[in-house]
Amino acid sequence: MSVHRHRLADASLTIAVSRSAPGDLAEGAETNLRRADAVDAVESLAICGLQPGLNDLTVEVEATVALAADVGDSPDAVADALAEQFGVNDVSVAAVRSVPPDSADRAATPVGE
Repeated sequence: MSVHRHRLADASLTIAVSRSAPGDLAEGAETNLRRADAVDAVESLAICGLQPGLNDLTVEVEATVALAADVGDSPDAVADALAEQFGVNDVSVAAVRSVPPDSADRAATPVGE
């Protein structure tokens, strides 16, 4: 049985969040980041800065994201993939790393899969 390793990326980026987005600012930034094809999940997100605009807010964040399987392994490839999402800019990826899946995830997986 092979163990599928998850890949995480640590990134600094800016995300445009609509002033009319539901929830708080962090939820709006996370929602926009989750929409990126390169992202399977947002593991953590911290707001580091804010620049108000007429219709939206530009939020500077530090985030750790779980990557989709088809995203490259290099920080540059991950940064390019994240920047393809509308409203995501100034992407800098500090690290891409593999981590084993959570033991809780394996416990929920039926035997034989």
